[in-house]
Amino acid sequence: MALQSAPMPQPSPHSFAAASPPPAPRPSKRSKQRILFALSESERDRLFPSFDAGLLSTTQCAWVDAGAMQTAMEWELLLREYKPTMLVSWWTTPAIPQAILADDAHPLRYICHAGGSVKGVVPREFIAKGGLVTNWGSLISHTVAEHALLLILASLRNMRSWDSTPSFAVNGEKNWGNPSVFGTMSLRGRRVGIHGFGSIARELVQLLKPFEARCSAYSENVPADFMTRHGVVPCWDLKELFSRSEILVECEALTPRSEGSVTAELLHMLPDEAVFVNVARGRIVDERALERIVAAGRLRVAADVFQIEPLPDDSPLRNQRNMIISPHIGGPTYDWYPRCGEFAIANIARYLSGDMMESVVTLEIYDQST
Repeated sequence: MALQSAPMPQPSPHSFAAASPPPAPRPSKRSKQRILFALSESERDRLFPSFDAGLLSTTQCAWVDAGAMQTAMEWELLLREYKPTMLVSWWTTPAIPQAILADDAHPLRYICHAGGSVKGVVPREFIAKGGLVTNWGSLISHTVAEHALLLILASLRNMRSWDSTPSFAVNGEKNWGNPSVFGTMSLRGRRVGIHGFGSIARELVQLLKPFEARCSAYSENVPADFMTRHGVVPCWDLKELFSRSEILVECEALTPRSEGSVTAELLHMLPDEAVFVNVARGRIVDERALERIVAAGRLRVAADVFQIEPLPDDSPLRNQRNMIISPHIGGPTYDWYPRCGEFAIANIARYLSGDMMESVVTLEIYDQST
C-alpha cells in the first residue's frame, strides 16, 4: 500500500472544554515525529477538507487509504515500513496488529482517534503499556441529545403514522388535520426519565428546559447531588425511574452491569402511550421484550441503536406504526465532521508541544466504551 504525502490541516481556533486531561508526554526532539493518517478517501475529505502544508515543520506526514486495505498483513507491513510515532484513525482504520504491540522497539506512542469508541482500532494492551489515546470525547454530545429530542417529539406527535393513514373518515371523523385521529401529544410539562447521566444526558436536560419537562435520572455510581445540581431529581434505582416516567430516554453507557438492564419488567412499568427512546446502545435493552411491547402497541418507541446493525429486514420492529427506526445517525451530524477533524489536529498540536491533552481515553473509559 503506497503512502502519500499529507500536509497537516490548520488547528482550529475553536476552543473545547477539557475533561480532566493529563499532560501529554513530550515527544523526543532528537527524532522527527511521523504522523500517519490511516483513513479512507471519503473520511479524509469529510474530516480534513482543507490542508496547509506549512503547519508543522517538525513532523513528517503521510496518509494511506485505509478503506483499500486488503489484508491484516498489509497493514502490519505498512506500520513497520513507515514507523509512525502518531496515528490518526477513524472508523475504517484497521486495528493495531498484535505483532506491533509486542514490538517494544516500534515507535508508535500516540493514537489520535477522530471518532468516539476506540475499541475497533486500539487494543486495551496499548493503553496498559503506556500508549496515549484520545478521541472526540464529549464533542458531539449535543448532536446526540438533539437527536433524542427529535425522536421524543416525533413519537409524541405519532409521526410514524402520518403517511400511512388513508385520507378518509375514521370512526366518522376526517383524519386530515384532526389530532384526535393521530393521537398527537405535547411534550410540555411531561415527566421525563433519563437512564444514564453522562454528557449526552446533561445536554438533553438543557434542551428540555423550554418545555418545562420534569426530569429525573438514574445512573449507577453518579452521585445524587451531582444530578440535583443539574436540576434533575435523582432516583434510587431503575424501577423508581421507569415507574415515575411518561417519557424514558436511554443514555447509559454500555458496561457489563448495564447490558440487558432494561428488562421486560421495567418496560411494563411505563404507562400506556408512554415514549421509550434509545440513543445509547442496543444491548442495554432486552430487545425481544421490546419487540413484544411494540407489537402490542402499548408504548411509542423510537431507537437509533439496535443489537444487530443494520437492523435486519425481517426484524419484528420494522413496519410497526408505533415504532420509529433511526439508522444510528444520532451523531455526529454531517456538518460537524470538520469539527471532529479540527479537534483531532488540535490534540496533535498539544501533543507535539507537550501541552495538556483533551479527551484522553484512560483504561476506565476504554472499559466502558463499546
